[in-house]
Amino acid sequence: MHPRKLVRDSLGVALSSYLIRAVVLARGVVAAAVLGPRGYGGWNALNLLLDYGSYAPGGALQGLDLELPGALAHAAPRDLPARARALLGGAWWAVALGGALFAAGVIAAVASGHPAMARELGWAPVLLVLAAGLLQLAIQVHLAVLKARGQFGSVSRASALQVVAGGGLGITLVWRFGLVGLLVGWLAGTALALALVRRAAPVPLAPFEPAAGRALVQAGFPVFAFFGASLVLRSVDRLALIRHGDAVTLGHYSLGLLATGLVLYLPEAAASVLYPRVAAAGAAEDRERVRREVTLAQRALAVALPLAVAFALPWAAPLTATFLPAFRPGLPALHMLAAGALMLGAATLPGYYLLALGRAPRLLAWGLAAAALNAALVFGVAARAPRPTPVAAAAAVGYAVFGIGLVLLAARALFDRPGARVAFVVASFVPAFWASALSLGAERLIPSESWSAALARCAAAVAGYLPVLWWFGRGVGLKRLAREWLAARPAPA
Repeated sequence: MHPRKLVRDSLGVALSSYLIRAVVLARGVVAAAVLGPRGYGGWNALNLLLDYGSYAPGGALQGLDLELPGALAHAAPRDLPARARALLGGAWWAVALGGALFAAGVIAAVASGHPAMARELGWAPVLLVLAAGLLQLAIQVHLAVLKARGQFGSVSRASALQVVAGGGLGITLVWRFGLVGLLVGWLAGTALALALVRRAAPVPLAPFEPAAGRALVQAGFPVFAFFGASLVLRSVDRLALIRHGDAVTLGHYSLGLLATGLVLYLPEAAASVLYPRVAAAGAAEDRERVRREVTLAQRALAVALPLAVAFALPWAAPLTATFLPAFRPGLPALHMLAAGALMLGAATLPGYYLLALGRAPRLLAWGLAAAALNAALVFGVAARAPRPTPVAAAAAVGYAVFGIGLVLLAARALFDRPGARVAFVVASFVPAFWASALSLGAERLIPSESWSAALARCAAAVAGYLPVLWWFGRGVGLKRLAREWLAARPAPA
């Protein structure tokens, strides 16, 4: 296997999926323009219900992903052995119980009038997003079956249908119906995706198996808890602004969340390619091959991603002034969050590597500690200064602490020599630090919103980054990688 194959595959996954990301981005921009800061802040607050609702089964879905492939290993394509049926019955039990408890908790919170933002949104948006979240849990059960059978084409088609149909319909409806139209569109796309996965994998809905469900929760809990801690880390800023700020402030802040998602997308795509390879590596030579792939991919991403951010960030000011002028107060927070996302993105590959090696308990301990520290920092700042920039700065510090800790843990697993560990950590973060400093410095020195000023900032940031690109990019083969990846792309139909 070519040592750069992981990076090439990761780029392929990321770029082939950017249609979905483009629809999500377009929906976000249109929603921001139509709803304004207050309405867009409400939209992002509701998205937290979707994020946290996916964890309502308490680890059962993560346990299903671990246990179901073995139960279906020798089954016919449409057959469900007794063991698989029991596992699915346990998953449905956990989904039904966890979903009901989550929905009841949200309804009780909204009925109490706290936080105030929930009272401002009204019942219709809350109920629509709860319905979409419950349908999403059902989709996840079906996706577990499809992935266990290796039907990844159906998984991709379902994801694309949900985002393209739901996002496209939401863009159409938001102009007339506002936030409710955006949510109706997403609910419709989710229902269509559920219909598609049920056709591909007609999973029986009963009977419930409480004992199997509890076993799934126990099996999946370490992975569930680590990803739950990561979710807290990435969402505590929004929670703090919901508690101490208002919808307008959250709307301004949400401009930076768009940038954060774009920065993290490529490392997450690389991790999705990495995870099964590491988990499947049994022999010593396979583990060594995967280790080389991971270190090479980490170096390539660590040096290339900051360059992309240094090139893109200078254009945020004129784009916002032209298309989203009401969101200008969120620009400093956008720069802070992009810098923090670079630090968090540098830890994505190492984190998945450790997870695939079975180091979830150690990761969980660090994830919980970092999430608690970040929550204390962000809530403390938000209580005193509930504004986008201070909260974004606190969140970026939390991202950096979390990311550095993960990379330190991974360095111990990847290398035996202390010198190699130090070099790995330095190469993972120095480019991100340097690109962030260049972008923030260029923004202060050339603060105009004009397109010519953006071009000057872009040229200065990229030129200043070239020495870092040369030094840390040596031996990675970025130029050769680009040629090989382009040569491997299928010809257009």
